[in-house]
Amino acid sequence: MNRVLEEYAARGVFRGFSAGPERGGKATFRMVWHHDRPFELIFDPDAKTLVFPALLPAIPRDSAMYRELKLFLKARHSEKLPPHRRINPARARLRCTNQRGAVSVGITVLDQDFDHATRKLIHIVHEIFLVFLAEGPYYEYMVEHLGLDPDRY
Repeated sequence: MNRVLEEYAARGVFRGFSAGPERGGKATFRMVWHHDRPFELIFDPDAKTLVFPALLPAIPRDSAMYRELKLFLKARHSEKLPPHRRINPARARLRCTNQRGAVSVGITVLDQDFDHATRKLIHIVHEIFLVFLAEGPYYEYMVEHLGLDPDRY
């Protein structure tokens, strides 16, 4: 899993990538990514999860945007998607949680292939920013909450 993240950093997908200290058996990774924002990825080997906590701020639990995001993530398991874009539900499961408006997105590994799950999660988060947000009706949200510079886009 570390190697996969380091490969993304070496290719320039992330900037400022680093591995943080382990705490309670969990590994933390930090990177600068979409809209030059800092991101944190937490790996919990006991729970077999990788989670981007507070990936998206200021999304009320009862909002249409949150419902649409959950549907978007659910659709990533669909056989209608090509295999390279799909999450095989026998191998991993996406999850999305909302705590006080902060949306976390993660993946639970079912087949012990943490490298595969790491790649899938990175691709899904990338799709959240480039497809769900950018191609959806969320331009104002990106400017207001994600630091999108309206003069650049």
